[in-house]
Amino acid sequence: MLDRSTIIGFVSGFTLILLAIVLQGNLMIFASMSSFLIVAGGVLAATLVNYSYENIKYSFKVISKMMGAKSVDLRTDMELMRMFAKKVRTDGILTLDDEIGSIENDFLQNAIQLAVDGYNKESLGNILDDEIQSQKRQLSISVKVLDSMSEYAPAFGMIGTLIGMILMLQNIDDPKSLGAGLAVALITTLYGTILSNMILGPLAGKLEYLSKLDLNRKEMFRVGVLSMVEEENPRIMENKMLIYLEPKKRAEYKKYHEKLAYGTDRVDRLYQKWPTYQTEEWEKLNENLELETG
Repeated sequence: MLDRSTIIGFVSGFTLILLAIVLQGNLMIFASMSSFLIVAGGVLAATLVNYSYENIKYSFKVISKMMGAKSVDLRTDMELMRMFAKKVRTDGILTLDDEIGSIENDFLQNAIQLAVDGYNKESLGNILDDEIQSQKRQLSISVKVLDSMSEYAPAFGMIGTLIGMILMLQNIDDPKSLGAGLAVALITTLYGTILSNMILGPLAGKLEYLSKLDLNRKEMFRVGVLSMVEEENPRIMENKMLIYLEPKKRAEYKKYHEKLAYGTDRVDRLYQKWPTYQTEEWEKLNENLELETG
């Protein structure tokens, strides 16, 4: 399922285009199966030439996964990592063994599992860094696939138009057919332009944006888990992870915790129900924890 902003963008964009068409003419004159086949088939064929089948298949899998991913609040992640760090500081890293199965994020789950298995900081850091770099390369290919398809679409639209004009000029002796033939020929360019600028191009940009957010989150998890392996003070870990938050959210997080009384009560309350809170917005998480004090 696409996220809200993507859905709003697609719906509003196509609604405006369709509305403009309907207000000025008949929608059906813009329907052409041959034009669609030239653009869609040409884009797919060119992409298959440029990339391997495995790359294309994986790219669309990544696109589907990233576009359907839930929005995350890094401040909620910070709360969970802070909670884990306090438990590790008190009871040791093995105390997290029973919690691993409840962690929804695959990267964090694997990272903590490796930490519990006894990997030292250097080995664990190298493994997690390799995983991040591997995903970065794979995401880069996925973005390039969409960018390439976006570049091909207008070109095949123009190819379809040229084909249509050539066929149209064969009937140049019939002036009545020229206008209708030219309109059909131009539809292919319209399809190619819409496919490029309304679908493929924006999706490539959105995927690149989401991939950067996801990689930033993984880097933050990496720093936090390595800090726990070293059994650093949770405040030190927290300060290291704060740099991965946006300045505004970082300030809100710090201001909120500066007002809290230090103690284990809040951590204990969070620890009891954290699996149900791990995907909550940070404000909602705090609201739930404050209600539990009443």
